[in-house]
Amino acid sequence: MAGLSGILRKEQEEWEATDKSLQEAFQGLNALLSKAKEMVMLAEKMRVKLLAGSNPQSGGGNDMEMGSKQEMQDWLLSVGIASPVTKESAGALYHQQLSRQLADFVQIPLERAGGMIALIDVYCMFNRARGTELISPEDLLQACAIWEKIDVPVIFRQFDSGVIVIQSKAKNDDEVFARIKDLVVKTEALQTGVGASEAARTLGVAPALAKEYLLAAENKGFLCRDDGPDGLRFYINFFKEINPNNIFL
Repeated sequence: MAGLSGILRKEQEEWEATDKSLQEAFQGLNALLSKAKEMVMLAEKMRVKLLAGSNPQSGGGNDMEMGSKQEMQDWLLSVGIASPVTKESAGALYHQQLSRQLADFVQIPLERAGGMIALIDVYCMFNRARGTELISPEDLLQACAIWEKIDVPVIFRQFDSGVIVIQSKAKNDDEVFARIKDLVVKTEALQTGVGASEAARTLGVAPALAKEYLLAAENKGFLCRDDGPDGLRFYINFFKEINPNNIFL
């Protein structure tokens, strides 16, 4: 009996120690969650200040300042959204409030990505920032569709190929086409053409989106293509400058 009671007492002590450890762990977790909420709220305030100081008229700044700004943007994106809009909190205004929150959220990623991001990438980033309050693709599409009716600095755009992107209103297609034309008249480009990778480096966007711009420039008549062994390459369209009245057969 002495041996059995000793075993039971030892098990009881182990259970008590485990229970104490769990209580301490949950107390620490509650404190951590409380601090996390404070950090997210602080990040939201810093994000607003960062957006306010990101306009081109706020001064050039040096490389160190730009590096610090980049690190701050990375940190803010990793912290997440302080108060994600939910169907329970917003009710009938859910999609309208979600639309505004989404438009506000994408400004920093757009600034980093050259003014345009594929919709699927926005969906992943936005849901990551929302934590456990995930949204469906249908909710995202409805939120983007509302931008046409409200005053926000972003637009929802679909290229002729079907690729859907979110784009900053400050990004002008004419300016992009001008940069592409400057690229394709360079000596090397006149010989080998321009692909999505070269255009992506010039435009500061992802190669998949750079290809969409090249295709759009082709549709405008600025470029012509060569789909050969080296892949799809684009050249300046000299045919557009030819006057058919001056052609003699």
